[in-house]
Amino acid sequence: MFLNRFSMSSTILVDAPMERVWELLTDAARWPEWCDVCVHVEVVPTVWTPGNDLAFKLRMARVAVPFRVTLTDVSPEQHVEWESTKFTIAATRRISLLPTVTGTEITDAKLFHSPLLPIRLGYPRFLIRRMTDSWLTDLKREAEGTASA
Repeated sequence: MFLNRFSMSSTILVDAPMERVWELLTDAARWPEWCDVCVHVEVVPTVWTPGNDLAFKLRMARVAVPFRVTLTDVSPEQHVEWESTKFTIAATRRISLLPTVTGTEITDAKLFHSPLLPIRLGYPRFLIRRMTDSWLTDLKREAEGTASA
């Protein structure tokens, strides 16, 4: 049983079709071009299928922290899920897309758990919330074509 566990979820409405959002989401090599949280992408899956890896660096409190994740569930234009372990903390992230009347609803859900470390040491909630909201806002801007040049 994991005593150190927390989850969080954020949702944003995007005035763009699911196809456009999915295209941006799965073009990981371009993430640093439009996402302030993503510093660098090192490994991009040639095909987004379970078992393939993705490696990138995220800006956490002004420090570029490397992550290597493994895709665990992919349903094109519907959701992608990956898992990773960092500092003995296991994380699952699921990004889901739903059609709306005017575009797409994106939900970014995360689950963290560790049998050893207090999660707040490796992943302070306020920081994860800020990173998630920044990621979603940047994705919205890019998908809607309102990103600054």
